[in-house]
Amino acid sequence: MGRSVVRIVRHWVANRGWLGLFAEVFRQLKKKVRSLAGRRKGLPAPSAVKRLEVHPFDTRYGVDTGGLIWGPSLGSGTKGEYWATGYYGISPSFFQQALDRLGLDWPKYTFVDVGCGKGRALLLATRYPFRRIVGVELSPGLAQVANSNLERFQAEWRKDVPAAAFAGDATHFDLPDGPLLVYLYHPFAAPIMREFLKNLHASVQRSPREVYLMYINPELDKLLGKTPFLEKLSRECLPMAEEDIAADRFGSKEEYVSVYRHRSPG
Repeated sequence: MGRSVVRIVRHWVANRGWLGLFAEVFRQLKKKVRSLAGRRKGLPAPSAVKRLEVHPFDTRYGVDTGGLIWGPSLGSGTKGEYWATGYYGISPSFFQQALDRLGLDWPKYTFVDVGCGKGRALLLATRYPFRRIVGVELSPGLAQVANSNLERFQAEWRKDVPAAAFAGDATHFDLPDGPLLVYLYHPFAAPIMREFLKNLHASVQRSPREVYLMYINPELDKLLGKTPFLEKLSRECLPMAEEDIAADRFGSKEEYVSVYRHRSPG
């Protein structure tokens, strides 16, 4: 328990600094006070809201992309695990809205999911005719689950696109050639994000090409916004469909996404 609390505090400080940590503590205290006040008035506690145990996406397509796996439980055996946030499957309705807004020439791009976990985003990406779909995952066990899901996934809208997940460290991963759409569902804290961005920048310097970053739950927006070789294109809050809301264990009804473009090396 003690180590868990220390880890949470270190993540918050790394991502937002001490002021950010104190602001979050204050926010949580206010939330607790409101909850207690609500109980006194006879209102149901947020935890009393019934949530679906299995996401309809998994039931519909016979795959296993659900659950919440925190960083310390990834089982990778690497030091990067300490700064990993964990795996949680993206809302399908949100994912489709976010990609549709990009409107890229899909066949030119390789979709790269950094921290792909069980691979829900990889499955959802097969709706689009990408050149290739690639996932990189710190946990070998989760990468194996993602590949198993890709093998048995059958959907009427799935495009015939090569897709695979690879076990590895994103900070050293050899990013594919050609234009990229890099997808991040807040996979790690600031120390690893900085290293990943260095790896991305080095890859583009070696082989100049068009690269977009789609950052979901953009906890580190300020960090990316201050990165010289990234240009921020947008930040939006998009609603989730009813079935996604019903299955969301955090009670979310919407999600934020920020889109960046790598500036030309020239």
